[in-house]
Amino acid sequence: MSFLEEYDAIDPSQPTQQMGLFLKYVLTDADTMFAELRAHRPIFVMPAATLVTRFVDVQEILTRPKVFSVRLYQPKMDPSVGPFMLARDGTTINRRDKSIMTAMLRLEDLPAVRKLVSDLADAAIQASKGTIEVVSQLSRLVPVQLTGKYFGFPGPDVPTMMRWSRATQYDMFHNTPQNDPKIHADNVQAGTEAKAYLAQLVRQRRAELKADPSLDDTLSRLLKTVLPEVIGFDEERVIANTIGLLVGGVETTSAAIVQALDELLERPAQFEAARGAAAAGNDDLLAQYVWEALRFHPINPFVVRFCEQDYMLADDTDRKSLVKTGTVVLASARSGMMDDGEIDTPEEFRLGRPDYQNMHFGYG
Repeated sequence: MSFLEEYDAIDPSQPTQQMGLFLKYVLTDADTMFAELRAHRPIFVMPAATLVTRFVDVQEILTRPKVFSVRLYQPKMDPSVGPFMLARDGTTINRRDKSIMTAMLRLEDLPAVRKLVSDLADAAIQASKGTIEVVSQLSRLVPVQLTGKYFGFPGPDVPTMMRWSRATQYDMFHNTPQNDPKIHADNVQAGTEAKAYLAQLVRQRRAELKADPSLDDTLSRLLKTVLPEVIGFDEERVIANTIGLLVGGVETTSAAIVQALDELLERPAQFEAARGAAAAGNDDLLAQYVWEALRFHPINPFVVRFCEQDYMLADDTDRKSLVKTGTVVLASARSGMMDDGEIDTPEEFRLGRPDYQNMHFGYG
C-alpha cells in the first residue's frame, strides 16, 4: 500500500494514528511519501498540521513571515536561553539582534575560520588512529571546539558543551508534536547552566580585555562594542545570543556533514570525485558536491510555521487551499528540492544547479 492508501484507511476520528503514520514515513521513507503527495495532494491537510510539498508553495510560506510565523519556537526557546531572535520575525529583537550579530561575524573572517576548522579536523582525524566515529569524534567535536575558539564560548569542557548543544537543539527544533516534558526540562536545565556559566565568563572576559584589548573572538567583540542603553542590547542579550551560537552551530553542522557524507558514500563515483576535489584543494568544486548531496537529504525534512491569518495558498492554481488561522504548517524544503516542476531531473545527482534552488537553510 502507498502512504495515501494507508492514511485514507485510518478512521478520521483517530488523528493520533494518522499523525503516527505520517511520522513513521518521515523517518523511514520520506522521499517516497513526498513524491506521492507532490503528485496527488501537494497541500496535504491533516488534523494536526498542513504539509506543503511543492517548491513554489514552500517558498511562498517562507517569504511571508507575518502570515506564517515562527511563534511556535518561543515556548521552547524563551525558558532556556531567553527571548531569542529566531522565534521573533519582524520584531525589534529580531532586527536589532540579527544586525548586531551579523556585524560581529565578519565575512572577512572566513579564511581564518576555514583554516581553524581544517586544523581542528586534521587533529581529530589524527587522534582517531585510523578508525573514526564521525559524529562524536568529528562532526560534533569540531563545531564545539570552533565555538570556543572563534565564538569565544569554550564552556566548562567539551562533554558539557555537547550536552548543552544537544539538549537545547533537540527540544527547540525536534520536540514537536510530542512535546515530551523530559526533553523540554533538559533544554531548560542546559540553558540555565549555560547562562550561569556565561555570566561568570563575561566578568572574566571583561577583565581580560582590560589587560589585553586585542582579544578578538565573537564574545570579546560584543563586550568591546559600546551601545547606548536605549538600544536595549544589554548583558542579557549578549548571553542569549552567545548561547544561540552554540544552539545553531553544532547539531545542524553535524547533521549536514553526516548526511552529505552518507549520500556521497551511496554514490562511489561522486564520492571519489569529491575526494579528488578535496585533495586538490578545490573548495568550490567540493562545495558543489556537498550541496548537491544535501539536496537529497537536507538537515530538516520540513520547518514549522504557525498561520497567523486565513490565507489562500497557491492561489490561481488548481491546488489552491485555504490555510486557516491557527494552523500548524510544515513547509518541506526536502520535498521542494525534489520537485520536478522547479528542479530539472531532480533524481539526478548533478553539479552546477543554480543557488536559488537551494533551500538547505530555508528561504527568504
